[in-house]
Amino acid sequence: MCLSGSSRTIVEWDRKQELALPKIIVLTGAGLSADSGIDTYRGKGGVYRGIPTETVLSVKTFREDPDLVHGLCDDRRVELAAAAPNPAHLMIGELARTYGDDLVHITQNIDDLVERAGYQGSMHVHGYLTRMRSVGNSKVLRDIGYKRYWSGADGDAPADGYRFRCPKTGSHFRPDVVLYSSMLHQELAPMYPLAYRAMRSLDPEDLLVVIGTEGSVLPVDMWARKATCFKVLNNLHDAADISPGNFNVYLRETAATAAEKILQIAEDHMGRFKAAP
Repeated sequence: MCLSGSSRTIVEWDRKQELALPKIIVLTGAGLSADSGIDTYRGKGGVYRGIPTETVLSVKTFREDPDLVHGLCDDRRVELAAAAPNPAHLMIGELARTYGDDLVHITQNIDDLVERAGYQGSMHVHGYLTRMRSVGNSKVLRDIGYKRYWSGADGDAPADGYRFRCPKTGSHFRPDVVLYSSMLHQELAPMYPLAYRAMRSLDPEDLLVVIGTEGSVLPVDMWARKATCFKVLNNLHDAADISPGNFNVYLRETAATAAEKILQIAEDHMGRFKAAP
């Protein structure tokens, strides 16, 4: 996955206003990867060394205690190596193979399980766990796979060794993920404008599928309320910030068990337009 790949997806929409088929937007959160054993960064279980992960993964903590932030990301990166795509990731890969550029996947997740399921075009609005970014030059990126960066055993070190430095600035690298912000310590999420633009592009003939998110970070409920297309919500539990009434279908189950149903809904929806004269 790369930022340029996500950007190209949006640009292609601008150039394809007369497509024969409508588009599918799949918006996913932590619930997509829960059945793969990926821990959430929020709510229950979102604790690292006794500290809420929202506190650990913050701009303030990175400035005051970078060891803590790197420790969490290093641990999660190594754990990610042992995870495998579940049926929901595979479903997104199947949609991509079937509908190509008519599918766009916007994800709040920082894991690479959709990529491992065969789709390389996801828009990761909160960053990418295996990728490091130069502190001194944000354009300098390095993907270290499932290795640690800050410290650890010799076998877990990246190819250039622990705490390798930026060749352009001499600075250390940091995880290329969006850190939680406050009014005093703010960090931009560079992919957000593209996500908002994608959601505003929804036409009545399109299909919106929302999977595994509480809707407390991105304005999912507002987007669903304003969209006039067919909309599907899949959450295991009711979310305080999302009203199921703004959706045509509510699948209250895990993403893995809902995957086949979502695939069938997409096939039926797209098939109606394809069959139209």
